Amino acid sequence: MLYLVMAIVAGMVGGLLAVGLQVGLLPQTLTDAWAGGDIAGAAGRIGRRHGMMMVFFCALPALFGGFGNWFVPLLLRARALAFPRMALMGWGLVAASFVAVLVGLSPTVPAQVSLFALMGWSLGMLLQAINMVATVLNMGPMGQRLRDMPVFVWAQALTAMMVVMVMPVLAGGLTRIILAGDDMSGQVDGLLHVFAGSEIALLLLPSIGIVSQIIETFSGAPLQMPRLVLGALVVMSIGGGSVWVHDLLHGGLARMAAPAAIVQLGLIVLPVLAVLVAWARTVRVGHVRASVPMEWAAGFVALLLVGSGMSLLPGGMADVHAATLYAAMFALFAGFYYWIGKMMGHVAPVGASRVHFGLTVGGTVLSLMAFHGLPGVMGAVLMGLSLVVFAGIVVRVGMQPRTSLPANYWGPGARTAEWQSASPTRGEA
Repeated sequence: MLYLVMAIVAGMVGGLLAVGLQVGLLPQTLTDAWAGGDIAGAAGRIGRRHGMMMVFFCALPALFGGFGNWFVPLLLRARALAFPRMALMGWGLVAASFVAVLVGLSPTVPAQVSLFALMGWSLGMLLQAINMVATVLNMGPMGQRLRDMPVFVWAQALTAMMVVMVMPVLAGGLTRIILAGDDMSGQVDGLLHVFAGSEIALLLLPSIGIVSQIIETFSGAPLQMPRLVLGALVVMSIGGGSVWVHDLLHGGLARMAAPAAIVQLGLIVLPVLAVLVAWARTVRVGHVRASVPMEWAAGFVALLLVGSGMSLLPGGMADVHAATLYAAMFALFAGFYYWIGKMMGHVAPVGASRVHFGLTVGGTVLSLMAFHGLPGVMGAVLMGLSLVVFAGIVVRVGMQPRTSLPANYWGPGARTAEWQSASPTRGEA
């Protein structure tokens, strides 16, 4: 729950920064300082910093640390995570890093503060990943085979294994920048730029796990072609992480600045298309019923299709990164509306949830169409309004006294183990 609360705060802070940047409310001296003296490339550099905040402190901690820590033990029928104190330590490092990054936004703070904050974030996510791997491998029921685990658990485990591969490399790259000195801001931009490929996989893996469960539930049918989905997740996890680690150590940042398109196509787009085929077959076999989580899942699928199309265009990988971040946001909200009753004892109000969905769709479409100009400003304003509506939903759900929902309030389509425990569930970690 601490991860989810921090993700909500980080998302609102990042969203307000984006709205302020688009509408022109931020001081010019501040934006010039963020640009690092490169006024011509200010938008790109500020955009990367905003994207870093949204990915590192909102999307990934919520998808992996929040929903992972909440529901992997429930799906494995375990009492708690393997190492509860390690989980708390990892969250503490990530939260402290978020505060340090906010402090580092000031032009008067040395660049080393942000660098050490990112190193602390890398260590915190590494601790979370080690804990997740230990939980999945050791905390399940006796005699359970790995292939029998739900796709959500597989997705979380593969995300954790990928984090174990890539975070030490990211921390090593940050250490080299600190030791080298010179233009630290520019070197961090370069490191984050080449980290984008692995970042896409890290966002998609837990998102696919969440959306797979939602599609199963509201289609009323088990996931079709599960081995194809699992194979796609394995390729995305191990392949994406190993390519980043090998190429960065072998050729340096200059070699990684423009990775081969065929590698990105094979490791990201083709596995995504395989998953989409399995989801399409699941929907065809079952009978889809409308619900708020399913609407968010449909938005996630639409953005996957858009991102796959963008990847085939010349120079389209930057657009793919933006589409992936928005897709991860849709998966995050899908998981929130799917599991909020299990966590808090109340489902979200349907009317306000659909207003939130409509505003987010409008803001996403306008933001992907154009970052600058009137469409960009309108998109930022809609996204800001959607955050206000979501904040109201969170406050309303959180302030209501706990009640006892049915254990399985989504009906017979929800078959996984968490729907056999009470709502709300009181875990031990």
